[in-house]
Amino acid sequence: MELPEVADILLERRQSTLIATLNRPQVKNALNAAIIESLFALCDWLKDNREIRALVLRGAGGAFCAGGDIKEFAAQLMGADPAPGEPDPVERGNRRFGDLLLKLDALPQVVVCIVEGSAFGGAIGFVAISDIVIAESGAKFSLSETTLGLPPAQIGPFVVRKAGLFKARRLALAGARFDAEEARCAGLVDIVVASPGLDAALDETLNDIGRCEPAALAVTKRILNKAAQAIDPADLDAAAKDFAACLRDAGRAGAAAFAQKRKPSWVEAYPEREEA
Repeated sequence: MELPEVADILLERRQSTLIATLNRPQVKNALNAAIIESLFALCDWLKDNREIRALVLRGAGGAFCAGGDIKEFAAQLMGADPAPGEPDPVERGNRRFGDLLLKLDALPQVVVCIVEGSAFGGAIGFVAISDIVIAESGAKFSLSETTLGLPPAQIGPFVVRKAGLFKARRLALAGARFDAEEARCAGLVDIVVASPGLDAALDETLNDIGRCEPAALAVTKRILNKAAQAIDPADLDAAAKDFAACLRDAGRAGAAAFAQKRKPSWVEAYPEREEA
């Protein structure tokens, strides 16, 4: 089968593995509309494809993904609020990312995520739906949405399912950056290796997957997904409404502060205490 046509993603077929590399290194592979739509096309190509038994997600240029493209957020913020009864494009766009996570989550292939550099915001959604996550020891993670005045609306339910409620709350409600070892302790990452060992760790993982029969992998994943708590699309609908409301309120100030590289007005800092 010919590979699907995609934009801002590099595709490489390696035996029964497909490697999808987010390819916007100039902005640390921030998610734009082209990447989102390309991943939808990739999911549609993979869902009935039994020649591929593993999908590898990674980023170009030494970074995995810096989250959503702030320039596209800014364009949304410049638009007028929808009239009463009209659909909200912000809500619709946010909810579409949730649909992408649902599609990636339901793939019959084993999804392997390789994290180098930064994995912020929406990138944590990819981590949360991956079956196996390999991170370089110097990688940095963050559920950073709340620092911009936004909730991790579509990502949150998947993080709760993978890491558990209170670990997810600790990471999301502080908005802090955390390293690969803490991500492993939280259940988001499976394997932590020094940067030169990433490809070797991936090869070992693919060799493990390669010992498994493709149809059995697909059926096993379906069984396990049914046994787990399913993500309710209605919850993602409600989260998209909440996201749009926040973005049209404090999120506007947060996006402006981010673009101008200054702290938003709500930031409260606690100075170090003097020793007695």
